[in-house]
Amino acid sequence: MKNFSKRFWDFSLSGIFLILLSPLFLFICLWVKFDSPGPIFFRQKRVGIHKTYFDILKFRTMRTDTPKDTPTHLLKNPEQYITRSGRFLRKTSLDELPQLLNIIKGDMSIVGPRPALWNQYDLLAERDRYGANDVLPGLTGWAQIHGRDTISIEEKAKLDGYYVEHQSWWMDLKCIVLTGISVLKREGVQEGGTGAMESTGRKEEIQGENKDFPLVSVVMATFHREGELKRALASLAQQTYPQVEVILVDDNGDSAWNQKVERIVEIWRRKENIPMKYIQNQENHGSAESRNQGIRAASGRYVTFLDDDDKYGPDKVFHQVRHMQKEGSDFSITDLALYNEKGKLEERRRRYYLKEGVRYDRRKLLELHLLYHLTGTDTLMFRKEYLDKIGGFPPIDVGDEFYLMKEAITGGGQFSYLKRCEVKALVHTETEGLSSRESKIQGENALYEYKKSFFPKLGKDSVRKIRMRHHLVLAYTYLRSRDYVAFVREGAISFFSAPIGCVIFVLKR
Repeated sequence: MKNFSKRFWDFSLSGIFLILLSPLFLFICLWVKFDSPGPIFFRQKRVGIHKTYFDILKFRTMRTDTPKDTPTHLLKNPEQYITRSGRFLRKTSLDELPQLLNIIKGDMSIVGPRPALWNQYDLLAERDRYGANDVLPGLTGWAQIHGRDTISIEEKAKLDGYYVEHQSWWMDLKCIVLTGISVLKREGVQEGGTGAMESTGRKEEIQGENKDFPLVSVVMATFHREGELKRALASLAQQTYPQVEVILVDDNGDSAWNQKVERIVEIWRRKENIPMKYIQNQENHGSAESRNQGIRAASGRYVTFLDDDDKYGPDKVFHQVRHMQKEGSDFSITDLALYNEKGKLEERRRRYYLKEGVRYDRRKLLELHLLYHLTGTDTLMFRKEYLDKIGGFPPIDVGDEFYLMKEAITGGGQFSYLKRCEVKALVHTETEGLSSRESKIQGENALYEYKKSFFPKLGKDSVRKIRMRHHLVLAYTYLRSRDYVAFVREGAISFFSAPIGCVIFVLKR
């Protein structure tokens, strides 16, 4: 699609929309003006094509006494600053309407990557990898219809790059239509915030201790990983939450590997302004005990975990802490994305069986755990006091997180679910070790035998679904290792155990 042709249609369509929507435009102007003192429009420095700067226009949605140059997500109780009109305009995305003027001026296009804030260095760097900084930013884009405020910076940049690579009339039309559907359904918008794209304020913006930002301890256990460990730590260095400590447990039990990790720790302490406690085991203790060592050393009010080969999105800790504070929960879980060793997305594990903001009774939550597994160590966060109460991880290395969550559920703590996907987990294809096929199968079979002890307390439908899930997990495991005969066998057993449930499970995952 030639740039001149795209510019012609951007100018023409924006002018037509501006004329057609002028009554609505005028009404919103009056509403904003009379709702709270201050200007009608909000101007903000954004990054345009080739990383030049321009002032983006929006309808003002916050009071004029809102602290300046502070991202919304770093404000104490941001809801207090949002006006009544602003709350509605944000929900409906009508606050973006003045950007039609930016399009007419030539700063923006109707469709393109959303313009980044001038200080969103991480997003800009990621977009450079895909050429997404070399096109006009848009009112909407491919990333906005695939999660908007609920996806990580890396995913957003990849989606922006996909748009750049596949620009066409058809692509733009698809973005516009799907954006309209998303706005009507209000998908991917986080109430009271500017969204993940605009929530990359650096931790240095907040200095010293702050009661509104309790310390969070991130526990990591590492074994025979070097490059992956560096990348995992890099994702922690990018966290926007200002009060984080890292507890790194070196479980290699090998002097050569210990030296490699020591060098990584030395560089971290010299380069990063985040405290790290480094624990070195003289012999291998296993992942469960190593994590428990980290828990015992943690000073934070909250504890979360990061595997040495996985990564966080920049706002993971911030969003999960704020969520737990809001819900008053003792432990929480989020969604996660699974990637293979080539960086290809294998599965986006959305916990469709849970609802955000719902308080589950213990029996119902335990049943959901037996059926779906409320697991994914990186997605878990606990109040330190409650984690100490339930005793941490059991002394096993396969399925330890399943039993941990079982104890958390039956321990009487308050659970909450955060519908965000800010964890990127690596799926391995190696044939040995805890990540191997045989270990996963062995662990899954052991878990299934354990679940059978609960069958007398469950209904027949739940038992069938648990059996279905067990064989479906085995089928997925065989599929990843290309054992197609075993995949078909386990898939068939799963389907005939609970046909409808099996189909729903596959489609939802």
